[in-house]
Amino acid sequence: MLLFLFSFLYFYLSFTFSKLMYSISLPAVRQPPTIIKQSMKDHIVDPKDTMVIECEAKGNPHPIFSWRRNGKYFNVARDPQASVRRRSGTLDIYAWNNPEQYEAEYQCIASNEYGSAYSNKIRLRLYSKITVMSPVWPREILEPVVVSVGLPLVLSCDPPPGPPFNWPIQTAFPTMQPVRPDRRVSMGVNGDLYFSNVLFNDSDSDYCCNARFPYKNVIQQKMPVVVKVLTSNHSRPDTAAPTWLSPTGSSSSILVLQGEELLLECIAAGVPTPRITWTKDGEDLVVTPRMKVKNFNKMIQIPKADFDDIGEYVCTATNKIGYIEHTIMVKVKAAPFWLEKPTDLVLAPEENGHLVCRSDGIPRPTISWFINGEPIETSTPQPNRQVSGDTLILRGVTAANNAVYQCNASNQYGYLLANAFVNVLHATPRIIGPRNELIKVIEGSHTFLDCRYFGSPISRLLSPPHG
Repeated sequence: MLLFLFSFLYFYLSFTFSKLMYSISLPAVRQPPTIIKQSMKDHIVDPKDTMVIECEAKGNPHPIFSWRRNGKYFNVARDPQASVRRRSGTLDIYAWNNPEQYEAEYQCIASNEYGSAYSNKIRLRLYSKITVMSPVWPREILEPVVVSVGLPLVLSCDPPPGPPFNWPIQTAFPTMQPVRPDRRVSMGVNGDLYFSNVLFNDSDSDYCCNARFPYKNVIQQKMPVVVKVLTSNHSRPDTAAPTWLSPTGSSSSILVLQGEELLLECIAAGVPTPRITWTKDGEDLVVTPRMKVKNFNKMIQIPKADFDDIGEYVCTATNKIGYIEHTIMVKVKAAPFWLEKPTDLVLAPEENGHLVCRSDGIPRPTISWFINGEPIETSTPQPNRQVSGDTLILRGVTAANNAVYQCNASNQYGYLLANAFVNVLHATPRIIGPRNELIKVIEGSHTFLDCRYFGSPISRLLSPPHG
């Protein structure tokens, strides 16, 4: 056992050292640029700090970087509040004055004599601008809501226009405790508070809507509303057939993007309080691990919608008086996603090659090709180059085909951009590892002999049995 461990450790150290020597000895080969790091497409920054838009690329010779802002050349050198880092394309913006002027769409370009690679279009947004705009409800006294026992009631949240809110909470005065939902009382996804039928003790508290805004740890509060419940025997229904509070009518539709949250909600009024059941495409809804049933079966939550969720959902509200149905047609669309991205090509003169840009989405994406950022339709024609759908074909390549090719897959919900270079090289085969290396092994043990080489076209390796 000890002999085996020693043999393995000796081999591992020897092999690691050999790989290290090889990596140090790799020859410099000309190479078009490749983007290796970039900021997110939707880039939110705090202007109180340096606003950084990342762009890193490699290539030989090392790329030169430039930027576009809103589709036009951005002269960073003439902007006293912006600079590009040395041997990098990363853009630093020191927005001491008027940071709003830098809210724009940016694109980094890395170029050398063999081509130009392009980053995604990066939308820069200011964190402070989003948080400052948190909407506020008007400070107005709301008239009391008067309702008879047994009737339905909806208390509207109605957030003011502005950035979207989340986590609405309905609270009750004077304790300010959140309203506890049950089969009779529900808070909808829009923040409204629904009473399937009102009881007298619902008037024990005042109600107000609270909304938390996602880009700032702030909760805005609507002015409280007083609920007065009348108990006249003439106005109190003993029973009432179900009716819809949300959604209204007999049918509706929901469009959601793949990967986004899907919420299906049905809230009904009636006495006694109706029970909610669900079907999908004519059969009882099977709750999978991807789904969550909430709010006493009144809500179906799917955190990440997928194409399997497409279909006809029917919610049914039932009590002893009768039942009603509501049909929800769910459609799932998708921004483009990759099936096969184009990969870099290293070819010898007169070889053939192809780049594949294969994507999918709903609706199906449109594929566009570019050469060094220029639409292929307006670039210099090359008789050995042909575009066939999602494939770019090169036959009998020459040095004129050296370039960085971009493919763009886009539909109305988004886009994908990929760079792939074509590098036409004619290089004599050479060994790139250490020569005349002595490798010591233990008799009876296993070892690997690693022979690294480079050549274009791809060379054939021959190993003489005795040197």
